Amino acid sequence: MNKAEVEKLLERYRDGLCTEAEKALVESWHLSEMAKTPSDLDHADLIDARKQIWSAIEEETEIRSGNKYTLWLKLAAAAVVLFFIAFVIRQQLQNQITNSAQITKTTEKIIEPGGNKATLILSDGKKISLTDATNGVIAKQAGINITKTSQGALIYTIAAATSEKAQNNIYNTIETPRGGQYQINLPDGTKVWLNAESSLKYPAVFNGGERKVELKGEAYFEVAKLANKKGARVPFKVKSDIGNVRVQEVEVLGTHFNINAYVNEPSNKTTLLEGSVRIKNLQSNVSQLLKPGQQSVINAASPMVVVKDVDAEEAVTWKDGYFSFNEENLETIMNKIARWYNVEIDYRGNKINKTFGGRISRFNSVNEVLDMLQITGAVHFKIEERRILVMP
Repeated sequence: MNKAEVEKLLERYRDGLCTEAEKALVESWHLSEMAKTPSDLDHADLIDARKQIWSAIEEETEIRSGNKYTLWLKLAAAAVVLFFIAFVIRQQLQNQITNSAQITKTTEKIIEPGGNKATLILSDGKKISLTDATNGVIAKQAGINITKTSQGALIYTIAAATSEKAQNNIYNTIETPRGGQYQINLPDGTKVWLNAESSLKYPAVFNGGERKVELKGEAYFEVAKLANKKGARVPFKVKSDIGNVRVQEVEVLGTHFNINAYVNEPSNKTTLLEGSVRIKNLQSNVSQLLKPGQQSVINAASPMVVVKDVDAEEAVTWKDGYFSFNEENLETIMNKIARWYNVEIDYRGNKINKTFGGRISRFNSVNEVLDMLQITGAVHFKIEERRILVMP
């Protein structure tokens, strides 16, 4: 048939003027076209339809069995319907089985995110698991109470008058494992958010002309202002010494900033959100002053302190519960994933020279984070126990 003949046939069918043979032809063609599109009928509807068709066929064979040609056409049309229904039922059952298998398989491989986990190491060497410790006062030393809050934070408060001599040289260390983070309120009121696989060493009491702490890993600081007995501001210093000629000191008076100083990253990065800080490369004594919205970079290949403008908020999204990738290379991203989900990363095949961008909650499973990266088509992942295979 040409186009005009088809249109005329469809018009006759619509007006109820088709012969039985023409009607069967149109219905057979329509059903075969339907078979090409997905169906959202449920199984009960399809099975019920099949029963109704068979009932209709049985009635037709009894009432009009004399017209063999018409009967043959009707049976042919019905056969198409039955084939289509059987096909859809089979496909839907297969899809359900496949989806069920995939869900089961995925469920076995789901890797959950990290949480508030840390260990407090007191000056006498005693270790307290902050993950398992009950809320309330967990330790006392030199007139200082150390309290764990229900929000998963650590607070230092002065409980009794004690001589400065007794308080001097008392240093505590808080460490977070892979898959852990923790917040601590230091004795001077400074708030510190410690990221995964990091440590902070600090005095139980800040005496003297400066406040000094030591950081390895990543932390966000909100430094409290503190004045000495003469009314002068007491500076707050953060030292990061992770070897490989990467030693820096950050000096502030009262400000908000983030330090990223991991051993397996190529550089130390300090990002300023509020106030002002001075960054010093202790290998060369070169220093730079940062303004809000700027980031300093120190690496082993250069004695300089490189300063650049950045979106400072992007650097601290981890504190607020997000991964934020802003044109980052894959290795840096996978380092973040490894630390937070406590997984090993195994690269297979050629190196993937591509940067990625996007934002996703750190409290999603690792599977969802990997899916976000994988949708680009530039990288593929396979999870084996707690190992993630990275492939082009």
